[in-house]
Amino acid sequence: MPPIKIQVKGVVTDAGSGAPVSYATISVQSIKGVIKRMPSGADGKFDFLLDSIGKCSLIVQAIGYETIKKDFVIDNKNTKVDLGTLKMKLKPEKLSEVTVMAEKPLVRTEVDKIVYSIETDPESKTSTALEMLRKVPLVTVDGEDNIQVKGSSSFKVLLNGKSSSMLTQNAKDVLRSLPASTIKDIEVITNPSSKYEAEGTGGIINIITTKKQVDGFMGRINTGVDTKGGYNGGLYMASKKKKFGFSLNYNYNRFIQPKNESFTTGANLLSTTDRYTESEGKVNYKGNFNSIMGEASYEIDSLNLVSLSFWGYDSYYKMNGDNLTQDFDINNNLTRKFNNLLNTTGTGGNFSGNIDYQRSYKKPDKTFTISYKLDRIPRTSDNGNEIVGIVNYPSYKQRSGNDAKGEEHTFQLDYYDPLTKKHQIESGVKYILRINTSESDVSRYDDNSQEWIRDNSRNNNLDYDQHIIGAYAGYVLKLKQFSLKTGLRAEATINDGTFKSTTDTSFTNKMFNLVPYITLSQNLKKGQNVKLSYTQRLSRPSIYYLNPYVNDVDPLNISYGNPNLDAEVSHTFDFSYGKFSQKYSVNISTNAAFTNNTIQQISTMNSSGVKTTTYKNIGKNQRFGTYIYGLWRPNKKTNFNVNLSANYSVLESNDDRNLKNEGLNYSIYSNLRYTIWKNGNLSGYGGYFSPRIMLQGKSGKYWYSGVSLSQEMFKKKLTASVSVNQPFTRRFRYESNQDDPTFTRRSISYSYQRMARFNLSWRFGQMKDQIKKAKRSIKNEDLKAGEESSSGGSSTQTN
Repeated sequence: MPPIKIQVKGVVTDAGSGAPVSYATISVQSIKGVIKRMPSGADGKFDFLLDSIGKCSLIVQAIGYETIKKDFVIDNKNTKVDLGTLKMKLKPEKLSEVTVMAEKPLVRTEVDKIVYSIETDPESKTSTALEMLRKVPLVTVDGEDNIQVKGSSSFKVLLNGKSSSMLTQNAKDVLRSLPASTIKDIEVITNPSSKYEAEGTGGIINIITTKKQVDGFMGRINTGVDTKGGYNGGLYMASKKKKFGFSLNYNYNRFIQPKNESFTTGANLLSTTDRYTESEGKVNYKGNFNSIMGEASYEIDSLNLVSLSFWGYDSYYKMNGDNLTQDFDINNNLTRKFNNLLNTTGTGGNFSGNIDYQRSYKKPDKTFTISYKLDRIPRTSDNGNEIVGIVNYPSYKQRSGNDAKGEEHTFQLDYYDPLTKKHQIESGVKYILRINTSESDVSRYDDNSQEWIRDNSRNNNLDYDQHIIGAYAGYVLKLKQFSLKTGLRAEATINDGTFKSTTDTSFTNKMFNLVPYITLSQNLKKGQNVKLSYTQRLSRPSIYYLNPYVNDVDPLNISYGNPNLDAEVSHTFDFSYGKFSQKYSVNISTNAAFTNNTIQQISTMNSSGVKTTTYKNIGKNQRFGTYIYGLWRPNKKTNFNVNLSANYSVLESNDDRNLKNEGLNYSIYSNLRYTIWKNGNLSGYGGYFSPRIMLQGKSGKYWYSGVSLSQEMFKKKLTASVSVNQPFTRRFRYESNQDDPTFTRRSISYSYQRMARFNLSWRFGQMKDQIKKAKRSIKNEDLKAGEESSSGGSSTQTN
């Protein structure tokens, strides 16, 4: 007769706040000794099976808390033992006196997301957020630091569950400057539920910053230098006293890129006199980046909480370079030649503030939240260039500027009610007002008057307002091994704009969308699960796609935005299998996505050899992908993980040009970390990206590698590291190709990427409580900003 399986379950909470205690160590002892040991879940819950009969003791341990011991008896009469809520009291002793028996898993899965625990990874203490992002399942970061989720560049980045314009519009710069030591988890929400904005076709990356459980006050200082002349520094502080708490995180980064080289060849199929083009140039740039984040909260009483958060950045960059261009006729005779001397400066910034009032109830987890959020986004660019004509080309000096501003106001109400342990409901309403302006001008230098003369015919200004009204309702069913999450979101959008040029043009468009969502999840044996989901997503163009400012710093390569763009609508189907454990984990995801009106970057060539680039809703995109994440821990000293992705894309234009391109994109990333001595880690990583398919051609292949050595000292308060990027490649070659009925173009660039870096991080102080915040808040993850925008005259770098 097989042994009887007894189910034992319960939940671990903080005795003071009632909040769940995540990843507490759960041990069961009998006369045989320890018969079971496991961590509780992120929600503090535990649920396991025993086949022992008799007296048992359940022991609960967690950092900073007093140990709990609860005795119970297992007999043949009851197959279920519910130990209820186990309340843990804060421990007055130092944290170093607590012995941790279980380790928080590096990767875990929930109903609609995968979570990578950054704070569990030792490399986070000396790495940037962007470097750690390469390890996260379903996420890829290519050689130019462009980020993709499930093969798509259209996704949103949240900060602590809230939208952040600085991440929406400048993700890779922000993440490149943000120390990973300030991050707790990175969540990949591949199929966002109805409570999220309907935009972001590839999904959502949610960055959860650290909220250390400390006593009174704690802080951390970090600094670093690199061999290119760059340097960085940062300060993190947190404190909590009685009902008030706050945290502040400031970081500064100075970056220098001494020299990049580029070579371009092309053919203008519309011209016989300027048929072939050759150009070569070099450019260097430098700049600085400041960012700040903070949170504060005040507990009015046990059921009422006011919390606020703010984040922002400002940046400055300067670029100098020159570019020599030569044109040849169909018989390869030189027809024109000129040199372009470039001098560009720019500034960018963002400030966001969020305030939430949360009303809780005696019923656990039931909440009602009122939220308001403000965003301000200034951005300027000043482009100067001098054309030196050599053969059949006029000489002149020109400067142009663009001043773009964005302001956003968001109001939101959310209600969440766990009706029973099996049934949960949520609902909410939201209103967003976006006010965007862009002003630009162009001036030429007059040699006769020795003055700059403004060209009024080339001024391009834009006033653009967007109103979004949304409402959602969701339902969750949680059974023992099966979960269902479904919902519906309704969104109405009104766009009003005025494009001011030689003539004023007003435009208005309205949209209404019903966005369904459903995810089915089944837990299998031994930590395995499968999920099947469908969702519809939108992607509205941001001001950086709409900005009509004409950037003609390079007179043969002109770019501008399109104020008449519409939102993309995508249908996504996803199936995944996962198994996560302390020793090894694997996640396999397959999906298909279909979009009929994608925003595509389109280039055309005229008979004079001028290439013009803008954006249009002319794309049809079909994408079929498979993504594999694997983690292996053969022993306590070794950790190996790998990220594999492959997707087949079919891109078509639905206009009269009938453009089409299709092909396979794939990438691989792997990382190996080994503890070589006490508190000392050696790690190496490497990756490869295949050429990426675009509507008009494809980008080049790319590979990268790196190695680092880190050492923790003085009871792990001081961490020092030395790392080398691209140790095997001093100068990297990157190639891209464009093909069109009117032109062909092949570009080759060389960048000097080998760099050594030294970092120090010092942690001081300790705390025992964390800064509270509302469980639900504003998340504006809706603007399309999935690639580098060439509009607006700025070097805007986006997701």
